[in-house]
Amino acid sequence: MGAAWNEPASALLERGAPGWAGLCALLDAASHGALTLSLAVPLGAGVDLTFAAIELGEAREELTWSRRRPSSDATSRLGPLHVRDDLGEALQIIEHLVDVAIDRTLTLDDDEATPDDLDCLGKVLRKLHNARQELASAVA
Repeated sequence: MGAAWNEPASALLERGAPGWAGLCALLDAASHGALTLSLAVPLGAGVDLTFAAIELGEAREELTWSRRRPSSDATSRLGPLHVRDDLGEALQIIEHLVDVAIDRTLTLDDDEATPDDLDCLGKVLRKLHNARQELASAVA
């Protein structure tokens, strides 16, 4: 059985908001997904997933603080994992969300970006790469 997260992740990617709000929603979904998955896997992988969730949460907070918007504007959750869900597939979904978030972070660097925006995007990108490394070392 596939992961229950396929549908909400696809909806987020296909119909999610563009720009900064969309990036916040991706980070929210990925961070909560990583934390949820960390509770369902063996301890070693769970620690890596927890660190990934922390990095993703910090990246989202950086965006929220920089853009001075309430964090509730762009919340998005994948939902619970079910007992029969494929944990490896759930990890792949989180990895895909992080990859898309990296791509979106790179495209937000446009002509209208202020120096503060660019500083924020640099911090977010570093957090995303750190999270990606943690996810790569987690074996669900």
